Amino acid sequence: MKRFTSILLPLDGSPEAAKGAGCALWLAEALGATLHVLHAAKQPLPGNEALARLHVVGAKRPDVVVHQLLGKAEDAVLSAITTYEINLVVMSARGESASVGLKQSCLLGTVAHAIIERSPVPVILLPIRYHEEIPWTSMLAAASGDMAADHALETAVRLAASLRLKLTVLHVENGPGAANSPLKTYADSPHYEYPSRMDEMVKRGLSGCTPEECSCIEQVLLRRGDPASVLLEQAALHASAVLALGWHGVLEAGRALVFKRLLEEAKCPLLLVRKDERSSARLKVGKEIDE
Repeated sequence: MKRFTSILLPLDGSPEAAKGAGCALWLAEALGATLHVLHAAKQPLPGNEALARLHVVGAKRPDVVVHQLLGKAEDAVLSAITTYEINLVVMSARGESASVGLKQSCLLGTVAHAIIERSPVPVILLPIRYHEEIPWTSMLAAASGDMAADHALETAVRLAASLRLKLTVLHVENGPGAANSPLKTYADSPHYEYPSRMDEMVKRGLSGCTPEECSCIEQVLLRRGDPASVLLEQAALHASAVLALGWHGVLEAGRALVFKRLLEEAKCPLLLVRKDERSSARLKVGKEIDE
C-alpha cells in the first residue's frame, strides 16, 4: 500500500518560496504521487502561465495539478490539505517578504509558521540555508523516546522505505545523566545496557511500520552533547538529505533555541511531524524564534 500519494506545494510567486519546487517535483515522481501546486490568487491565471509565474520549471506533467484559491494563504493551504487528501506538504520557511529584501532576519515566514502549527500532516520545511541535493539517498531521524519523536520516527521510516533511503536513527543525550532520559542512565551504568535500551526505545516508534519498511534503518546511534549541534554534525557526517523531527504541540523556550539553530544552519530539509495528527494542540514558537 502506498503511504504518500498526494503532495502539496504552496507558493506565493516569490523565488524564495519556489525553492521547494525541485524537491516537491522529485518527491512526486519518486513516490508516484500527485503534486498539487497551490497559489492563493486574487486573479487566477491559466495553468501553464500560473506555473511560470510561480517559478515552477519542468512541471508540464499530468500528475501536477495547479490550484488557485481565494482567501488568506494559510487558510487556503489548510483547506487544500483536507480537500485533496494531502499526505505531505513541502514549503520554504520564508516567502515573498524575504525575496524582496524585507524581514531578512526572520527565520520563519507568517504562512510557514501557521502551517507547521496547524497542519494535520507532516511538513517538509526548507530552512534558510537550504541547498538542493536530489535525488535523496539518506535520512536522519531524531529519537528521544517521547510520543512526538515516536510519531516522527514512524513517518520517517515510512517515507524512507517508500523512497528507498538509508535511515539513521539518532538519540542525543544532553550530557551524562540527563534529566528525563528515556534510557534511564546512571553514573555507573554498564555500556552493555545501552544497546537494549536503545532498541526498546526505537521499537516503540515503529509499532505502525511493517518489517519491510523497518529494513531501511541502517544504524541506531547514541550521542551526547548539545542537541542542535549534534543533529547538525550528524546530518553533515552522514550526508543526510533530510532531518526528521517530532513536534510536541507546545514549543518551549529551550526547544525554540534548537529549532532556531536548525533553521539558521541546516542545509537539508526538516521533516516536521506533530505528536498526534488528531490533536488540537498548537506549536508555540512566539517571538523567541526571531530573536
